Amino acid sequence: MADERFSRQTARISREIHDSGLRVFALAAAVEPCEALFGNLVEEDGEIAAVQVDYSRPDGPWVQVESARGHVAPLRLLLEQRVRREGGRYADLTWVEEPATVLVDGRAERAETIRAGARWRAVRCDVDGVRITVLSQDWITGEVAVETMTDPVPMLDRLATVPAPVPPPYSPEPIPPGEPHRVLIETILCRDIEHAKWVAEGGPMPGSPVYAGALWEAAVLRQMDLSDDRDAERADRAIGAMVALASCLQRETTWFRDDAELRERAISEILLRVTGLAADVPSAAAQKAWLHRAEGGDWRSEWRNWAAGRP
Repeated sequence: MADERFSRQTARISREIHDSGLRVFALAAAVEPCEALFGNLVEEDGEIAAVQVDYSRPDGPWVQVESARGHVAPLRLLLEQRVRREGGRYADLTWVEEPATVLVDGRAERAETIRAGARWRAVRCDVDGVRITVLSQDWITGEVAVETMTDPVPMLDRLATVPAPVPPPYSPEPIPPGEPHRVLIETILCRDIEHAKWVAEGGPMPGSPVYAGALWEAAVLRQMDLSDDRDAERADRAIGAMVALASCLQRETTWFRDDAELRERAISEILLRVTGLAADVPSAAAQKAWLHRAEGGDWRSEWRNWAAGRP
């Protein structure tokens, strides 16, 4: 049954690629680090906009060839994403942009290339309305060569031989002591700070602590107790709104990031209002404005006024 389902899926993808009319490129056989695997289809407005072909080994290089039409992301951005994904600090790398050539079906085409340190490279050229992008890690060769892929079935069939990823070992971690609502907010804010730094500089990808799920559940249960409302879904939505508001304030307001006193007051008032312990807090209007921001209210001005009006 599983084999039949896989065959149907690969046949469908092959047919969609063929019907799209998109010319798909792969590495030329002479420069392949390993056999090609189907990577991904990118769709826009219900049509195939790009096809990605991957080359990877657990102990070897990684290469991706994307054939795309229409808008594509800037080359530097794509390479930064790859460096960041692999835990590299692109803020510490030397970036070099220079002209290059790509052999496309044996013909030299002008291209642009970006190198990030000694391990990462991105190359791009345009051929007959198709934008070819080659991203690579630990595969710094001389001239990049690609060729038209006439049959996608072999690269699709090879997916059946790819081993499933092995999840990292689970190591339990206790929830930090304290009121679950406050601990959850502080955990989320710390995660957001680490994530923003990771986006800006690269490096190992920060993750959520092991206890994150259990902490959220504890906050939901505590919300049900404090609000005297046994509706678990309503409590979960309240916790979600609480976390989203605190995260938004940290991301978009300078005073929340830079003024510890104001930040503490804002968090305390958010907690008092979300739990129902004190609905009429000084920031009530600002909190309401944020909750109804989709209706066009100026929640930023409300919070600025609150911040400016402290005694």
